[in-house]
Amino acid sequence: MFSNIFIVVLVIIFLIVFVLYKRQMLLNLFSLEIASSTTQFQEQIEETAEVVIQRLEERIRYLEDILIAADAKIAGLDKKMMMAEKLLDKEIKDEHLFRKLSNFSEKMKEENIETSSQQLNPIQEPIDKNYKVIDNDKEIIRNHKRDSVLALAEQGYSSIEIAKTTGISKSEIILLLQLHKK
Repeated sequence: MFSNIFIVVLVIIFLIVFVLYKRQMLLNLFSLEIASSTTQFQEQIEETAEVVIQRLEERIRYLEDILIAADAKIAGLDKKMMMAEKLLDKEIKDEHLFRKLSNFSEKMKEENIETSSQQLNPIQEPIDKNYKVIDNDKEIIRNHKRDSVLALAEQGYSSIEIAKTTGISKSEIILLLQLHKK
């Protein structure tokens, strides 16, 4: 029994001496594990950072593409706005031309009514005076439209512009111009 106790005490003393002697080595061993854990953690953070940077670069490229497309659309809208402004300017000019044409038509209508009433003899007038006046008005308007179309065509306006200004269909204008050329 004494020998068993002696052996146990001897083993304990040996362990204490061994631990004291190898203390530095044991500390280095545990510190290496801690250092290796921090190294692994640092590597994981670097990998995560690379992934985040790649995603950010992809997003930046995507946003740059969107900006390029937006710039192209803005340029297209600018062109459309310029065309709309030109059309508005042209419409204002056409409206001015329409006013002149309306004034001209009123003057022509007055002159034609006066001349047509002077040309009719009391004997030639029909019983229903209103009917003849309406026919004369229609004839005056037809003549005025024809004269207006020819005048605008001589000034260089296209059939579309003349149609917008006078309210006559494009095909009727083309027909009038073709008849006038013959």
